Amino acid sequence: MNQNTSAAADIRRFGYYIPKPDGTMNIVVRGRVANGENITEFHEVISVIFNLQPIIFAFNVIERNYQELTDSIQEHCSQLDNSLTITAKPISLIMNGKILAIQKISNFLSSTSAFLDQTETQLRRVHGEDSPELNAWDEKRKDLHASTFSYRFLYELRHFSQHRSLPFSSFNIAGRRTSQNAPLLFRAEPLILRDELLKDGWNWKKLQIEIQQQPPEFELLPLITEYLHCLRQLCLEAVQFQSVRLAECAHYFDAMRRSLEIPTGAVPVIFIGESTSKEIPPSRHEAIPMEQFEYLLREYDKLLNTCET
Repeated sequence: MNQNTSAAADIRRFGYYIPKPDGTMNIVVRGRVANGENITEFHEVISVIFNLQPIIFAFNVIERNYQELTDSIQEHCSQLDNSLTITAKPISLIMNGKILAIQKISNFLSSTSAFLDQTETQLRRVHGEDSPELNAWDEKRKDLHASTFSYRFLYELRHFSQHRSLPFSSFNIAGRRTSQNAPLLFRAEPLILRDELLKDGWNWKKLQIEIQQQPPEFELLPLITEYLHCLRQLCLEAVQFQSVRLAECAHYFDAMRRSLEIPTGAVPVIFIGESTSKEIPPSRHEAIPMEQFEYLLREYDKLLNTCET
């Protein structure tokens, strides 16, 4: 390949395409070639998206696991309402509900650990070892750990659950009637047996005394909900380090939409290389991650709103 052919292959132009209902696309390629400075600036501005995505994604996994847990408990109650009679209890249904709760709780606890590790790694990669951002986030984490029993307990419960079975009671299945002849309505919630946590020799360290102070059976879901809120605060802390960069990216994309006259519903791209004719656009292109950016902004706004409540 000669130098001119190589240079043509590296040419980049901004543009967009519009998907049509029949599966075809309207494609617009702007005529001006983007120079090296344009492309360098573009990648520098959008880097904030890929710096934050791993953190946001890891936290989204926690939220989905939490939602699956609460949904599974609610679904189990509905199955009990529909299946249990006055004189008979379908034991297999009860056991399946218990197993499902253990599965969902284990998934939640594993995802919380992954989020903490991945966020710390990402902050170190983006901001540097011993950076003010990493140190501030680590201090926030230590403060939440020190001030919140649910954080301390569930952080250690993840290690416990990897080596021991979670010691539930009979899943605290309780039925009630709204009137004498009304059907039973059931409520199921995971209750932890305090003494079962303590008696098998697991090293709870400083948590030993705090666990001893809990009731013989204590609810797990409120602790999980509180722990989720702590992790939400840590996610917000990590995202806010990039708030200036997010604002710069928003301004950059607004200017790009105006200058390229990108219509609603269009997919912005950078076309790479030259085509064989003016009627045929270049076959290679690089996506401009405007939708990924909008997703990050929505998640950031959600974190701000939920952490304020």
